[in-house]
Amino acid sequence: MFIKFSLFALSTLLVPFMPLACAADGPTADEVLTRLIEGNKRYVAGALTHPHQTVAYRASLAAGQKPFVVILTCADSRVSPEMIFDLGLGDAFVCRVVANVIDGDGLGGMEYAVEHLHTPLIVVLGHEKCGGVKAAVDGGHFEGHLGELVDKIAPAVAEARKQPGDLWSNAVRANVQQSVKLLSISEPILSQRLQAGAVKIVGARYDLATGVVELFPAVGGATISAAPPATPKAE
Repeated sequence: MFIKFSLFALSTLLVPFMPLACAADGPTADEVLTRLIEGNKRYVAGALTHPHQTVAYRASLAAGQKPFVVILTCADSRVSPEMIFDLGLGDAFVCRVVANVIDGDGLGGMEYAVEHLHTPLIVVLGHEKCGGVKAAVDGGHFEGHLGELVDKIAPAVAEARKQPGDLWSNAVRANVQQSVKLLSISEPILSQRLQAGAVKIVGARYDLATGVVELFPAVGGATISAAPPATPKAE
C-alpha cells in the first residue's frame, strides 16, 4: 500500500540514501527540500514571491549556473515546477517528459547537473490525472512513438494493479516511484553519487486542483512508521 505524506509532514522525516556530502558553498539536500516546502506553501496560498527574476539577477546568470535542485517532471502544461515551488531563474535544472519517465537524453542531463553542477537533490514530480499514465492503464494500440512511452510506464501500472484503491491514482504514484528507483540504480554516475552521499532522490506528486505537493519516502530510506497509511483519492 502506498503511504502518502504532505511536504510539511515529511520535511523532518525524509531519510537520505547516505549521509550527504555537499560542496561547502552550496546548500544541502535537506536545506533545498525545506526551500521547496516553503515555496509550495506560498504557491498554494497564492502568495508567490517570484525570487530571482530581476533584470540584474538575470544578467548575473550569464556567467554560469548553479541550480540547487534537479526536477524530473511531466511535460503536462498544468505542471510548472518553477511556479509550483516559487522558484526563479537558475534555481532548478528541469527535465520534462510525458509521465516523467526515464530516457537516455533526460538521464544524461540529470547526470550533468549532479556531476558537474553539484546539485544535491533530485525530485521526480508526477501529478494527478497524468494522461500518459492513463494511456498505460487503458492499454490499446498507439501510433508513432506513443507506444514506446506507454511501454516504459507499463511496469508501474502492473505494480499498481496489486494495490487496493483507484488504479489510475495508484499508477501515478507507482510510476513516480519507478522513476526514482531507476535513477537510484543508474550507472555509473548517479548510483556512485548516491553511494558517496552526494545526492538524494525523492519522488513527489502534484495535485492539480489544490496545488499541494506530497512527497514519497526516498527509495532505500528507512520505513517511516509514524504516519498512518492513507488510501489515495481517485484521480
